[in-house]
Amino acid sequence: MLFYKKSVTLQPMESSLSTAMKKIIILLATVAMISSVAKAQSVNEELQEDVNRAAGMFYARHAGKMPKDTPAPGGKKPFYINHYGCPGSYYLDKGDYYTDTYLTLAKANKQGKLTKLGQDVLRRVGQLKRDAHQRNGELTPTGAKQSRELIEQMVKRFPEVFTTNGYFSVRSIVENRCIMTMQEGLLQLSSMKQPIIMRSKASLQEMKFMAPSDAELTAQRVDSLTQINYDRFCMLNSSDARLMSSLFNDQSYVLNNIDATKLTRQLFILAGNVQNTNLVGRMTLWDIFTPEEIHMQWRKQNAWHYICYGGCTLNGGYQPYLQRAVLRNMIHMGDSVISRKTPMMHLRYTNADVVMSLACLMDLNGHGLHTDNLDSLEAYGWVNYRIAPLGGSIEMIHYRNQPGDPDVLVKVLLNGQETRLPIQTDCAPYYHWTDVKRYYLRKLYRYENRRFNFKAQKK
Repeated sequence: MLFYKKSVTLQPMESSLSTAMKKIIILLATVAMISSVAKAQSVNEELQEDVNRAAGMFYARHAGKMPKDTPAPGGKKPFYINHYGCPGSYYLDKGDYYTDTYLTLAKANKQGKLTKLGQDVLRRVGQLKRDAHQRNGELTPTGAKQSRELIEQMVKRFPEVFTTNGYFSVRSIVENRCIMTMQEGLLQLSSMKQPIIMRSKASLQEMKFMAPSDAELTAQRVDSLTQINYDRFCMLNSSDARLMSSLFNDQSYVLNNIDATKLTRQLFILAGNVQNTNLVGRMTLWDIFTPEEIHMQWRKQNAWHYICYGGCTLNGGYQPYLQRAVLRNMIHMGDSVISRKTPMMHLRYTNADVVMSLACLMDLNGHGLHTDNLDSLEAYGWVNYRIAPLGGSIEMIHYRNQPGDPDVLVKVLLNGQETRLPIQTDCAPYYHWTDVKRYYLRKLYRYENRRFNFKAQKK
């Protein structure tokens, strides 16, 4: 597999350093990023380790072993957590994935066109269809368990925040799976900490900073140039013939009656969703694909997510700015709690695309990558299941010595792991709040200024 050098747009350092020094820092940062990617596990290795990762944004994040936190400098302690999380494991919100796939195979079976494997796949898809009946978008038992475990780990990891005199504001967007994830988290939190001051809410009033919309940016997402490039990428990463011949005994029937690309994609999505259902551990659909086919299907899915939520320059590279109101709200809340005497947490549950775009806007771990080369994503670490799996989250954690501390530090966790920001610091993975605030506000200002000027020129 060939990979091409990415085209990267680096933001200028927000400091008073000389131009020469800035160039040196940028060069060193780029070398460090490429070096770290080279040392990381490849996607192939990660899929061999756990094939469920091929589900991408439907991969179920596991709490796993408690991550080890780097001690904060100067004995500072966490006092505020701002959390944006994805829903836990849920049934697919489009029932067509179950029903259409089942009906396609059932019709072929009625006409005697399925192989023995095809008949067995029909049986398995039927099991998934029955399990998901009238549960579109509903949190599964796996998702409920996952949500509780992640909250339990958070409480144990940051006990300084979860005190009886703390205040916990819990919000969800108005979607069933997100509300249910929030409820499971609340139940876990209340079972571990009593008494506790807590308020939960799911309201359309707060969508502007939990799941904002922007018709202009959304309209730019898939223009003709982007579609042509994505279609070409898919053509080079498609191989449906072997799967069709393994499921159907008459290839003329396939040619005249089956949309092979669509059926392959549907079966791939169902295979990835098994891990989130009651059937996990009892059946699989991964076995009908070869490792190479799994990798190719994942690559197509990953590229589509990059186009929609990442800094893909084919469509302008600005899609992550859809979450600018979310980032601005995080900055506002961080400023508003500096002098607060008691701990506080904002626990937000929203869609995975919000978390993915926000991670790209904040350029966490280099996910703010800008390139027009869809082949380069994997080589440079832009991998959807690492950014926003089910149960994934971005947590900005604030540290201080006492209320009013003039040097508040923050660190950001992406899916529970300490994360690198595109900002200078002398105490990584901790960053000075004043530097973080300045960097992101300037970034947002540059975007708004560019957008305003562009509109002015069109008049």
